[in-house]
Amino acid sequence: MEVKRMLAHGQYRLSKGGGSLNQIDRRAISRRDTASPRKPQRKNGREKYEKLLDALEVLITEQDSTDISLANLSQVAGVPAASVYHFFPSVDASLTALAERHYKSFGDVVLGHSDFSPSESWQDMLNQLCDLVRSYYEENLAALKVHFGPQSSWALRQLQMENNWRLADTLIKNLSREFELPPSQDWRDRFMCAININDSFCSQSYSRFGKITEDSAAEGKRAAAAYLKLYLGELLQRRQLRFAPLEASA
Repeated sequence: MEVKRMLAHGQYRLSKGGGSLNQIDRRAISRRDTASPRKPQRKNGREKYEKLLDALEVLITEQDSTDISLANLSQVAGVPAASVYHFFPSVDASLTALAERHYKSFGDVVLGHSDFSPSESWQDMLNQLCDLVRSYYEENLAALKVHFGPQSSWALRQLQMENNWRLADTLIKNLSREFELPPSQDWRDRFMCAININDSFCSQSYSRFGKITEDSAAEGKRAAAAYLKLYLGELLQRRQLRFAPLEASA
């Protein structure tokens, strides 16, 4: 916000040479400023906002995100253009808002599935999480297109990383419940890397085929497991269930 204020008053200067902020820097700040949606506070605004996201969901399932315009979104949603531009300074901002909706929905799915089926190996549990991810994207085409599509604003990338961190935390939680993890301060980063590895195979598949194919999903799981095996080994010791001793009846 301070940079914006200084730009508006022409007060921002480069640290070297004393010149004005160059055009490249201005464009970078402008793109960053318009990549996020403006959240409504009032009920009427929230209703318009959700109506716009519903319309965007329809649009993106029918065409590429690069073909969507805010004017088109206004027409499909039946919402005045002024309201569209108020909530979404750019198409990137509208896609970020739709991604937020789906990551929240996906987070609810993960929480509802927080206790994975008991597994004989940590690889089985990893596969369950990867299958859950793929299943959500198969059932939600808009989420698939937003997550793996060509748009790549800073705000959208940040949301993607936050979503992958949640998946990494979910995997750690479930593995720790079933198995004894070796002591380490780096598990969260390593599990995040495994999630990103699987994600990269899904992204490549979407770029080539417009979907996550069976072969690509299998390769993603194998690659993520191969990475984690460097630190977990082939087998993990299972946790021993501890039962309180039964007191003898009098």
